Amino acid sequence: MKLYKSNFSPILLILIFLLSNCTIPVATGVATKAVTVSKSDRSIGEYVDDALIKVFLKNAYFDNSENIFFNVDVEVSQGRVLLTGTVENIDLRIEANRIAWGVKGVQTVINEIQISNSDSILNFADDLVISTKVLAKITLNENVNSLNYNIETVNKIVYVIGIASSNDEKQLVIDLSREVFGVEQVVDYITVKSE
Repeated sequence: MKLYKSNFSPILLILIFLLSNCTIPVATGVATKAVTVSKSDRSIGEYVDDALIKVFLKNAYFDNSENIFFNVDVEVSQGRVLLTGTVENIDLRIEANRIAWGVKGVQTVINEIQISNSDSILNFADDLVISTKVLAKITLNENVNSLNYNIETVNKIVYVIGIASSNDEKQLVIDLSREVFGVEQVVDYITVKSE
């Protein structure tokens, strides 16, 4: 298996890692982020590994195909890579999958990339609003540790990847996602911590 080597310096990778996670505002600072991460069900080492996989994969997409880089979203949880977004043809979908498997540390690739030629800014805006509302519902619920979940929405389908503390928490996250106006379907890739 070909392992992807990045041209990024380690310092640049750390900066990208610190600035790339949309679930925690950048203004909170590095110390707050470290404390917050320590409260999640992933160890800091797992969190860093997942963030590095994401950075290396996005860098590989940039080096190989602008189309894939700009149209495919990447979320990583415990070495499981979730690919979402839309591309113009099946060849780009397959290529995105192939490149993902070439990144060191990837355990599984979940390819949910859709084939579509009719993307519009309105669809993107609707999906962004849905993702934001789902994340807000999860964050505001005291029975859910929102740091354990990543949310992506494509064409009103919500994809959730992460780690639940229990089956009840997993179901709660799915139910909260379904409650958001505009959501047509929820696809979960949530593992339960005891699994």
